[in-house]
Amino acid sequence: MKPRLSQPIASLLLRRVFKWVILCIVLFSSLQAYLNYRAIERNFDMTIRDVANTHLPMLSLAIWDIELEAIQKQISLLTKNTNIAYVVIKASTGQQFVGGNGGNARADEHLTFDIPAPDGKGSRVGTMELMVDRSVLRQELMRSFLIVLTEVILLSVFIFAAVYTILRRDLERPMRQLADFVNNLQANKIATRLELDLGPRHVYNEIDLVVDGFRTMQDRLQKHIEHQDALVSERTVQLQQAMDRLKKLSITDVLTGCYNRLFFHERMPGEMHRAIRYERDLSVVFCDIDYFKSVNDQHGHGVGDDVLIAFVESLQRELRAEIDWLVRYGGEEFLIVLPETPLPAAIEAAERMRVNVERDLKVTLPDGQRLNVTASFGVAERVADDTIETLVQRADQCLYLSKSLGRNQIQPASGSTSQEVDTL
Repeated sequence: MKPRLSQPIASLLLRRVFKWVILCIVLFSSLQAYLNYRAIERNFDMTIRDVANTHLPMLSLAIWDIELEAIQKQISLLTKNTNIAYVVIKASTGQQFVGGNGGNARADEHLTFDIPAPDGKGSRVGTMELMVDRSVLRQELMRSFLIVLTEVILLSVFIFAAVYTILRRDLERPMRQLADFVNNLQANKIATRLELDLGPRHVYNEIDLVVDGFRTMQDRLQKHIEHQDALVSERTVQLQQAMDRLKKLSITDVLTGCYNRLFFHERMPGEMHRAIRYERDLSVVFCDIDYFKSVNDQHGHGVGDDVLIAFVESLQRELRAEIDWLVRYGGEEFLIVLPETPLPAAIEAAERMRVNVERDLKVTLPDGQRLNVTASFGVAERVADDTIETLVQRADQCLYLSKSLGRNQIQPASGSTSQEVDTL
């Protein structure tokens, strides 16, 4: 089952970005709030002072001329300003004029201004004390802070949305495509080229570096696999050749090149089974080189080996390709298996072999003389109650009879007519 992705890379990066953005928002908002506070407070104080300085000349004239209505009018104008809660005018003559609501302002929130005399000689005609309503200032500060906070939040949301969209499009989606490609890649399709859908405006970046690296790995793996396949094929051929050679060595006589006795015991049961099952003829010929022991004793084993090699070559000239087969059964004893061959045909084949040996097999001795060689043969055909052992034994008995009757002749197993034997 495909594992569930617990934390996509886009979400992970977004969370990390979120922490830093929040920190930056807090710092920026605090700094902005502080600067706004200072600016609003400074503007507030400047506004109060400008208002006061605007009314001081008119108050100066009204107090100098003792125009009470004019003084009250100026007080009314001052209290219309929302930043001024309470006004107290104290004349030098001891008179005091009050306007506004003094209960809404704290005692420490007031400003005192000297009212200069209209003659401009530096004297004063009284003082003006303004009780300032700081709630307006706080409301302005709160409004300014909310505006800043709203702007920062909207900007942050926009940044988050943009970052999230970019991360999903340019990072998470390509990485998912890469992961899906790797998960679905089969061993027999390692050369399938990795292609990612990166959009028409994509520019080369780190994702492309990963893709290029993966493609390079694919190419190297493919070359390695091809090399290993070629190497395996080569080793397989070499191993098969070695096994064939080993098999051939295990079933072949090293000196003469014909089959050995081990191969006879492997193949002969199959020949017997086919002959019995399909009621086919099967004959064997047992042959032996005459006086071979004296050849080794008089001329050495080297000459004896030459005689064996020449003898096998002479016999093989009379064998049917892919049908008959020759086995070195003992030292100078050979067994010829003739499938699909009745006894008369086997006798004829044995006679041709005997004639070839007598006529053509001549080995040159070291002194230049030529050694003539003859052979004796025993022939037997499979009968109903024969086994491999009894069939070979009857052919061997016939061979023994040939040798006992003078050698260089053929003796068939019992069952042949006297006429057939006489014709030999």
